[in-house]
Amino acid sequence: IVEYFSLDKQLNVYQALEKAKASLGNKTVNGKLVSVIAVNVLNKDEEKGTFTLRVIGNSVDKAFTKDVEYTGFAEKPNDYEMVSRAVASWKADVNYLKDFDFDTLYRLKDNSKFTAAYLQQFVDLSSSSVEGNKHYTFTPEDWANTIVSDVRYIGGSYSGRIAFTITYKGRKGNTGNSSPNVPFDKNKYYATLVTANSERASKLYMRGVYEHADVFYTSLLKFDSDKFVPYLKGKYKDNGANSLRLSINLVAKDGHDTELANFDVELAGFKPLSALDNDLTIGTSTELRDFFAKRYKTKADGDYSAAVSRLNTKLWFNKVEMYVTRDNEQIELKANEVQSEYGGGNVTAWVPTSNLAKYFDIYLLEPRIEVTSAKKTGNYLDITYKLVYVNDVAVDGKVRTVRVHLVEA
Repeated sequence: IVEYFSLDKQLNVYQALEKAKASLGNKTVNGKLVSVIAVNVLNKDEEKGTFTLRVIGNSVDKAFTKDVEYTGFAEKPNDYEMVSRAVASWKADVNYLKDFDFDTLYRLKDNSKFTAAYLQQFVDLSSSSVEGNKHYTFTPEDWANTIVSDVRYIGGSYSGRIAFTITYKGRKGNTGNSSPNVPFDKNKYYATLVTANSERASKLYMRGVYEHADVFYTSLLKFDSDKFVPYLKGKYKDNGANSLRLSINLVAKDGHDTELANFDVELAGFKPLSALDNDLTIGTSTELRDFFAKRYKTKADGDYSAAVSRLNTKLWFNKVEMYVTRDNEQIELKANEVQSEYGGGNVTAWVPTSNLAKYFDIYLLEPRIEVTSAKKTGNYLDITYKLVYVNDVAVDGKVRTVRVHLVEA
């Protein structure tokens, strides 16, 4: 029976009994099949670390009832040691960053709900004897004899702890910095209350959101706007992963912008650049017609793929008309010169001509095309191309054709 239960002597009596009660069923012990169907506690002495079990079951088809005495388990310290040497730790099986109501304690400065019954859900209390030879974890019965008071957060902007005072069986424990406490990272906690709005992100292109993060960021975050105000403190993009990281300073919506936390929010799932195959349209303009008419209007019909491919696209690509289709609307783009983030002068970014903020996610930096063919038929030059690079990312665009009317203005 002792081998069947295999109880760790470092457990206290309560813990050992709980494990024994949960260990019913069939087990093979020393080559024999043992089945325990019931366990009854005949007596227990937590101070001495002893108890007696009545075990009912059967082995090799023979029913048995055995009374087994256990000794040598963790002894309970005396009441003075229980309260004066109490230490706290988070329970291993709880997600305290998600479930512990730190916001009420910290933002609202209200600790009325943080009773022993409440803390017991999240925190383990343990104690030891002065000699250090008795290590003991509070049982539900011990918690029932415990009063918790003065629950508070102690710490700075990043690391801190939740401290509290306990009174056990009428004896008040340590106060101030010596009182039981558990570590707590308030930045990680509040980060669970401000999360990414992936559905919103999926409708937007990342690079324009990055360039205009101050316009978009609140719509890309999910949070309780009645309680909190997030301020954008920094932004970081990953072109390859099509994602953003926003640094947020979270304050209370209390009229004073009382700071609560600082953390980063990862935003992914933006509209992929491959969507440009369907969204983006490249057309002709007067300038584009003039450019190619001067070179090909008088030439014979035929295949000019090699010649057009050799042309530096920078000579003519910025002369095209460009549109992005969204919600059955054509959003006209214009080529702007912007400062390169890598230094070395200006680069071209195609941005909406409209000042409507809802289009600001459209931002096409240095789009590059590869000409696959160019054929002249009458007064038309059909240039077949595909998009191969945009926003510092290589793309494999669909083959498209732009027809240029070779008539000078």
